[in-house]
Formats: sequence, structure tokens, C-alpha cells
Amino acid sequence: MTDFTPYDAERSAFTRAALARLVLSDTSVDLAGAAGNLAITRFDDQTGPGGRVSEAAALREAADRLLTRAVIFERERGSSWEQIAHYLGTEPADARERFTPAVDRWERAFEVPYRLDGSGRKRVPQLPTAAYDPETACRQLDLSVRLRAFFGDEHPVSGALRPDPPADGRLPLRYDLDGRVHRRNLGLFMHLLAQFTDADFTSADWDAVTAHAASTEEGVRGTWYTHLVEGSTASLDVRIAQVTHDDDLVAVVVAGATDAALRLRVDTLFEALGPGA
Repeated sequence: MTDFTPYDAERSAFTRAALARLVLSDTSVDLAGAAGNLAITRFDDQTGPGGRVSEAAALREAADRLLTRAVIFERERGSSWEQIAHYLGTEPADARERFTPAVDRWERAFEVPYRLDGSGRKRVPQLPTAAYDPETACRQLDLSVRLRAFFGDEHPVSGALRPDPPADGRLPLRYDLDGRVHRRNLGLFMHLLAQFTDADFTSADWDAVTAHAASTEEGVRGTWYTHLVEGSTASLDVRIAQVTHDDDLVAVVVAGATDAALRLRVDTLFEALGPGA
């Protein structure tokens, strides 16, 4: 197994406490979304007997994960077991016994951030996804929380986690959106980008993308293929490369999406058409 991962540089820019807080934020957003879905009554008649109890039980399990990740964050930022136990209404020894296995797994994951699957070709992260690939998590969480926040903070999650923020507390917006897409979904990804910008994406364009993508490699920047999606509302540079160790995935970077609504739509494409779908 190699001793590096695709996101080492990004991860090294954050403290371990910041990574733990990012994981806590990610889990919080997931739980909030799931709880909001349970509030909807329109489809109750389509849910089998006991179905809503099942969903509520899943929320309780998610809340337990949230609590565990809150404890990991508190340990990373120096909180004692006595301080943690105080808010749990338990004894320090009981809190330590309950959460130490999770804290230990978190710490071991920094020594071995991923393992290879049985084929020896695909990476299986040992760190939670938000800590393994923190830049993507920052982008997604900032976008998600901004939709719910009632104050004008462009970086409500990542702003306090990055080292040495500017004196005014503001960070420059990153207009590059990056992620991975299943190879089978790349054509749909490109067609939807064209629709988002009122551009044309023809069969000739698709032939060019497939022909050039075959000779690319994610770890060799000089091999990446760039395709211009130029529409009446935006002009996007789309950079594409085959993911190393995984023939089923393509790495994609979309540059030029400066409009917040467009950025959110592109980010949603990565979620819908990527490996987590």
C-alpha cells in the first residue's frame, strides 16, 4: 500500500481539531436534513406500517454518531473527560469508557488514512469523508449552510477552521469546484452543465471528451483534458482526468462558476453523479 493519498496537501492545511470540527459540521447537516424530511406529511399514506418509526430510529442512531463526533472534537481541542462528562450527566470514567474506542479509531485513521479493497485498486477511506477530503467538505457545507443561515457569511463553516485567516475575517471565494463522477455519468454531467449555462454540447463535443479523457491521469496534471462549455449565461472550463486506481471514476474540476446559484447546481451534480450516489 502506498503511504500517500490524493488529499494529503489539503488535509495538512487543517489542524486535527479543525478536521474533527468539520466532521461534526458534516454530521450535523446530514442529521438536520434527515429530520426535516421526517417532518413532511404528504407521503405518509405511501409508507408501510411502522415506517415512520424506522425513520425516527435512524435519526436516533444518527444523533448518537453526532454525539460521538462532538466528543472527538472536544478531545481534539483539549477538553478533559471531566468537562465532557459534566455535560453528559455522567462520571468521567464512564464517559471515557464509552467514547475511547471511537477516539482511538479516529487517531489510528491518521496513521492509515485509507486501505485498499479486495481488488487492490480502490481506496477505502478510514477517516470520515469530511476529514479525508476537507476542501470538498468545506465547499459543500458552506453552500448548504448559507442556504439556511440568516447572516451574510460567505464561509459559515470553513471560515473559522482554516489557519491564519485574514485580519478582516473574510476569505476569497474559490471558483473551482472539483469532485469525482462515475465514468458512465460523465456524458450526463457535461450535458447538464451545458443546460445550466445555455450552451450547446454536441455529439462532436462528446467524442472529443471521450477521446482525450482516455489518455489522462489524475495524478499527472499535464495530462488533464480541458473542455470549454461556453454559454450565454456563463463560460466554464471543465478539466477531466481518469482517477488513478479506479477505472470507474473520472476526476472533474469546473472553473468559472462565479454565480452562487450555478455553483450550487454544479455541486449538486457532483453529489448526484459521483461515487456517493
